[in-house]
Amino acid sequence: MIDYNECYYSPGTDKHSCCTHPHYCIFNPKRIQLEKSIHSLEQELHYRNKSLEFIKKEGTSNTLDYKTNKSRIKILNEELKNLREFRKKIIEKEVKSYGFIQL
Repeated sequence: MIDYNECYYSPGTDKHSCCTHPHYCIFNPKRIQLEKSIHSLEQELHYRNKSLEFIKKEGTSNTLDYKTNKSRIKILNEELKNLREFRKKIIEKEVKSYGFIQL
């Protein structure tokens, strides 16, 4: 099994020739940004779910809070689904020109 958080980076001319996953290497700035985006959305989704849980349990005098949280949760789930599918396509080498070595 490939560990995507491990790289056999070589200081030679072809720096990632020994890397087992040059298309999704931990040193790839595009990968770093994608993972940050996914993590940020996951954190916001967790916060929104907790807020919605609190509103359902304790109630609210402002129904806008409930509606806003519900719609934002729906959007976050869709965005996360899309980013995770994109990440999967990169890992499965379906996306060209993403990594250090062109596929």
